[in-house]
Amino acid sequence: MIKKKVTEDSLSKITNLGKINDYNVINVGKFLVDNFAQNVIIYDVQNKTPFVSYYIVASSKNDYRMKKLVLDAKEALIKYGYEIDHVEGKNKSKWILIDSKDVVVQLFTKEERNNVKFDELYLDCNHMIIESK
Repeated sequence: MIKKKVTEDSLSKITNLGKINDYNVINVGKFLVDNFAQNVIIYDVQNKTPFVSYYIVASSKNDYRMKKLVLDAKEALIKYGYEIDHVEGKNKSKWILIDSKDVVVQLFTKEERNNVKFDELYLDCNHMIIESK
């Protein structure tokens, strides 16, 4: 099977696949979009890993925005009932992971998301794109 190459520019063209029914996880994604996260996609990874149900993936426009998105993601997770287990990545990291056990938020700078190609791993999973209004 040939996997589609995904770039930051093409992320907005990804269509929703399947259905995400967990309104709390959707609300976390919406919260990030409302706080200027870019290209927010929720992946249902329950069939890929026994440890996590959802990945919420988002990009930041710049390093300053990344710091703010980390705070926003933590706030959203707590607000919608998730307990934060740990955070991986330091202040100047280009990829920050916030683990709340069932939901993991992956925050990238645009460049790092392109380099890592994280989305290519999960495009075959049910997923939802959350766009700003």
